[in-house]
Amino acid sequence: MSKLLLVDGHNLLFKAFYGIPEKLLPNGRPIQGITGFIGILTKIIKLTEPTHILVVFDPDEKPSRADLFAPYKQNRQDFSGKADRENPFSQLDDIKRGLDSLQVKYIEQPGYEADDMIASYALQTPSEVIIASSDTDFLQLICHRITVFCYRSKKSILYTETEVQERYGILPSKFLEYKALIGDKTDNIDGVRGVGPKNAVKVLNGEKGLTEAELALFERNLGLIKLNTEIELPYTLDQLSFSNRLDGFEVGQYLRNI
Repeated sequence: MSKLLLVDGHNLLFKAFYGIPEKLLPNGRPIQGITGFIGILTKIIKLTEPTHILVVFDPDEKPSRADLFAPYKQNRQDFSGKADRENPFSQLDDIKRGLDSLQVKYIEQPGYEADDMIASYALQTPSEVIIASSDTDFLQLICHRITVFCYRSKKSILYTETEVQERYGILPSKFLEYKALIGDKTDNIDGVRGVGPKNAVKVLNGEKGLTEAELALFERNLGLIKLNTEIELPYTLDQLSFSNRLDGFEVGQYLRNI
């Protein structure tokens, strides 16, 4: 059976840029985002052994969910006008050239957040799917053929149906409702007041109720957190084929050519 690796591009970019010490070329150009991104990606590929790969980046535009809820992602840092050493996106073009060297396909689809494009590929592609991201929104997609891989070096986690149930006390099919109750600080979405992880499980088990106002907030959050799985796919599975392209590839050698 084919195995598709879907990589959350911006998630990996930030992990690389902020997760390793700053590295500069002799001319002062920062490169830790490039070295970290390509280095971590090759490690993920070796660990997961996919037959197909796609890296998905967010488009440079206001997310459509902000039309439904203005504060959505307004807590995110604005990097426009920042110096290259403070701006992870200053290294994005070189990262894409690195992906070209690896012959890994990538997309940045106008009008759609990367999460929704990844979710659409995961649900519509008839293969085993591994999503590489630390974003827990993806846990709502987990089933017998879809897992989520959170790379943390030796502490990496592969989220399966069993892993989600053991960590959160619920099945992945209930994770959307769970997150709608507790909220999502990374996306600036408030949860139901007084409902943390333990009380969320009680609500989902029918042991605790919600007031009318709490229910309205919960339903709003469902609409914001639910991933779109019906986007038309730009690439077919065959176009994402990947095999034996890491032999002899060295990040350092690639950097000498940028």
